[in-house]
Amino acid sequence: MTTSKVKRLTVSKLDGSFGPDRNKRVVLTFIPGDGDKVPDVLTLRPLRTRRAETIAVLDVYRYAMRCRVNLAVLDKARSTKAAKSLKREARRIKATERRLFSNGSTQ
Repeated sequence: MTTSKVKRLTVSKLDGSFGPDRNKRVVLTFIPGDGDKVPDVLTLRPLRTRRAETIAVLDVYRYAMRCRVNLAVLDKARSTKAAKSLKREARRIKATERRLFSNGSTQ
């Protein structure tokens, strides 16, 4: 079974951080593998250039999953930090009140 390459052009353009390729659209080519030894790959290149970057589809998926997990870990760390901050603030207030009102002096 032979399958052909699939080429698509992005709608959005590269931003200024890409130097000479800024404001160029990206050509994405999907090249199917044979399933056993040659993996499916994606080739990305700025329009009207020959500078292509090739990456396996599985690596793109792995990167996407890692990004999602990293966001979840970061969100959990932020919530833990906020909870610790609230506990610390409550402890500080309680210690201040104890210090102010339990010196043995009555007013």
